[in-house]
Amino acid sequence: MERTGTITAVSGDTLEVTFCRPGACIGGEKKHVLLVKGEGHVGDVAVVSLPEQTVVKASALAYLLPLAGLFIGMLLGALIAPQSETAGSAIGGVIGLAAALIGLTATEKKRSQSGKYAPKLLRVISAADALKN
Repeated sequence: MERTGTITAVSGDTLEVTFCRPGACIGGEKKHVLLVKGEGHVGDVAVVSLPEQTVVKASALAYLLPLAGLFIGMLLGALIAPQSETAGSAIGGVIGLAAALIGLTATEKKRSQSGKYAPKLLRVISAADALKN
């Protein structure tokens, strides 16, 4: 998946690239900001890539894992406390959700350091060249 945005800040070898969601940036609303490694200048156009498979994996981690923790916790809570199935499900669900979120948080540093989920800068188009096209 490729996106085109504008470099809004530069700090060393890190670029802050601002994107508008398609059809939603009228009046400057609903902007997305990413930090990518590379070289460029404020006002240049940056083309950034993130493989679609990586986006799917990251989404699954962020959404499906906590949901699975919630449901598994609810089931285990109901099985452990059959005399009070509703309370057991509620408590188990909260514990399962918390365990999934704690697990994600604990492994976040490793995922971010691997660079596997980081966007890649494909190319930078100077502001002058972008105006010509």
